[in-house]
Amino acid sequence: MRKIFRLLILAALLLGVMLPAGAYPVQALNTFSCASVNEIPPIECEALVALYNSTNGAAWTNSTNWLVTNTPSSWYGVTVNAGHVYKLDLNENQLSGAIPSELGNLSKLTDLYLSYNQLSGAIPAELGNLSNLRFIFLDSNQLSGAIPATLGSLSYLKELRLSTNQLSGAIPSVLGSLSNLDYLFLSSNQLSGTIPPELGNLSNLKDLWLNSNQLSGPIPAALGNLSKMSDLRLNNNELSGPIPAELGSLSNLVCLRLNSNQLNGTIPAALGSFSYLIDLRLDSNQLSGTIPATLGNFNNLTDLRLDSNQLSGAIPATLGNLNDLRELHLNSNQLSGTIPPELGNLSYLGYLSLNSNQLSGAIPVELGNLSILTELRLNSNQLSGTIPAELGNLSYLRYLSLNSNQLSGEVPASFINLVNLFGPDTAGSLDGLDLDYNALTVPVGYPVTGNTLHEFLASKDINWHLRQTITKVIGSGGGEITSLDGSFNLKVPANTLTGDTTFTFTPQQQPNHNTGKRTFANNSFQLVALDGLGNPVTNFTPPVTVTIAYDEAALSLPEESLRLYYWNNGTSDWVDAVTSCSDGEYTRDLTDNTFSLPLCHLSEFAVLSNVSNVFLPLLLR
Repeated sequence: MRKIFRLLILAALLLGVMLPAGAYPVQALNTFSCASVNEIPPIECEALVALYNSTNGAAWTNSTNWLVTNTPSSWYGVTVNAGHVYKLDLNENQLSGAIPSELGNLSKLTDLYLSYNQLSGAIPAELGNLSNLRFIFLDSNQLSGAIPATLGSLSYLKELRLSTNQLSGAIPSVLGSLSNLDYLFLSSNQLSGTIPPELGNLSNLKDLWLNSNQLSGPIPAALGNLSKMSDLRLNNNELSGPIPAELGSLSNLVCLRLNSNQLNGTIPAALGSFSYLIDLRLDSNQLSGTIPATLGNFNNLTDLRLDSNQLSGAIPATLGNLNDLRELHLNSNQLSGTIPPELGNLSYLGYLSLNSNQLSGAIPVELGNLSILTELRLNSNQLSGTIPAELGNLSYLRYLSLNSNQLSGEVPASFINLVNLFGPDTAGSLDGLDLDYNALTVPVGYPVTGNTLHEFLASKDINWHLRQTITKVIGSGGGEITSLDGSFNLKVPANTLTGDTTFTFTPQQQPNHNTGKRTFANNSFQLVALDGLGNPVTNFTPPVTVTIAYDEAALSLPEESLRLYYWNNGTSDWVDAVTSCSDGEYTRDLTDNTFSLPLCHLSEFAVLSNVSNVFLPLLLR
């Protein structure tokens, strides 16, 4: 047996002699040595070996020829020129572990690409020794610690990508001395402190991404010196103070994102000078004042987001000049006035959100011209009048919210054309149609070919009719007012009124006053009565009678615990409405799931339960 083993070893050695130099497997017995490498200096070979060992080279996606041949130029990702390693490209190659400091010995290296791996630990300060470096790509790893200040000495550096890591600490001000830098990407880290004004010295910089960090303090006015800047992203930080007017000097800007900070003050009118701007996002700040009319000068703008600020005043009609606009977000501000009909000129618009403002007046019929619109959000304003039938032309619409306004009249029959609206979803997502909290109606049996509008609306928003305001004039002969689904009814006996009285039943999303320890049953409304002169009518003798139906199957507690409460301004508390009248009769029908009771005066009402801390689903069905 020993003789056979010796023969095998001898054969292997003879085979090695027969193979040409550089082609034999020098690692076969784990004996690779840089001493056998003549293509590059030993110190550079040892740096590559250190990288392989430190980053688990055996598990790389591609490690072809690494520590196998003695010609590093044949190793995957290594480029050799004039006897030195000048390019190292191991992007997306499953490297894990730390970057070894020995990489600082690759003295002629110009390109370092290690992005999209699982590298961890600190960035070696020794990389600052690589005076020929032009590109450093270390983004999308798990690197931590501070950005080495030594990188500021890389005078030839054109692109530095450190985004999407776990880097912390301040941005070194010395990076402002990288005079040849074209691209600086530090986004999606944990960097803190202020933005160094020295970055304003980077006269060749085209893209600056500092977004998604923890940076604070003001935006340096010096950034207005970056005349070649095309993409500036400072969003999702903790920046404060005003937007510097100097940014208006960035005439080549294509993308400006300052959103999701704590910026205040007004939007500088100077921002309207960007001839090439495509993307402007200032949303989720504390900006105030009006929207500059000059923003309508952006001929190439496709995305404008000013939502979630404190902007006031009217929506400029000039925004209708933004012919290429795809998305317009102005929601969650304090905008007032009417919706400009000029917005109907935005033929490429796919998303329009004006909700949660103080807009009034009618919905412009011109919005029906937005033929490729997929989302229209006008809810939570003070819009009045009828819904334009032209909105039924928006056949691509997937979401339409008009709720919580003062809209009245009939739902247009043309809505049956909105076939792409989402219907009820069992997974719990929002329906595509929301008409709640208005005063809308649909005549019973509304004739629509192939379907009824009632059925169509119910398929898109099954509860749309539950939360509509109902108004009716009742005279001395008595009468009643009933919700669209019949689950609320108010009866006024004859001779209760001395003249015509206008009753208005208004559902509410929640009571205006704190319910205390009582459980709110998601059923709240106001009853208002006005006489012929517009004066409130609050007392009735004999009493009026209110009947409310509920869904027993939706309750998670005994139905007997439900009561109708009214708000007593005198005592500033909710009072059981059963005790509000000495006359009349309180009845509960557990079979029909209704309860009726007399009311001697009108107020705000809510269905509550004395059983606390129990969730009650919507009662009215």
